[in-house]
Amino acid sequence: MNKSELNGSPHNMQQNYQDAMAMVRKFGKPDIFLTFTCNPSWFEVLNCMEGVQLPEDRPDIIIRVFNMKLKELLEGICKHGIFGTVLTYIYVIEFQKRDLPHAYILLTLDSESKIRTKDDIDKFVSGELPDPCTDLRLLQIVTKCMVHGPCGTININSPCMRDGQCCKSFPKQFKDDTEENVNGYPIYRRRATEPVQVGKYSIDNRWVVPYNPWLLKKLI
Repeated sequence: MNKSELNGSPHNMQQNYQDAMAMVRKFGKPDIFLTFTCNPSWFEVLNCMEGVQLPEDRPDIIIRVFNMKLKELLEGICKHGIFGTVLTYIYVIEFQKRDLPHAYILLTLDSESKIRTKDDIDKFVSGELPDPCTDLRLLQIVTKCMVHGPCGTININSPCMRDGQCCKSFPKQFKDDTEENVNGYPIYRRRATEPVQVGKYSIDNRWVVPYNPWLLKKLI
């Protein structure tokens, strides 16, 4: 297993870049781009708060828990093969405006594990609300954490709105099947189904941010 952790002081950035490019030359272009974001409501974070403390008061706890969760994520990907066999991975850790860390991860898979067809995409990524009869917990997580907005005519004051349009192009269009490569990106399956109530809004598959079910349940 080859890995590269792209962080550290500025004078190391050139070496980090060269290491990453060497891995791409040897193993090929990455197959999966994964974003892992810190959740300040993780139980491990909240359990360490004392008195009236809030998570933003304890960046030391935030960093420790994030690092623990990141290691757990990489172990699930690399040792347990949830995406198949990983040849190499590269990640960089950055901080959001709210001082929460997040990691950008690139994974390169072996030839037997590469994602080539729309069925391969559907196996790992969903853009739909889960069936409450088969996985109620996943539905609860998706409706809590993976619903965009709503925005547009439903909520013109949403932060994503730019000149009357959603800058993230929501709501998406209903689609019966995934398309593999549209301008370099997949368009995920979003079938027309009965909406569910999320807060004061009625939500259907057009508002779902794509997710991996295993990762969502494992690390939320």
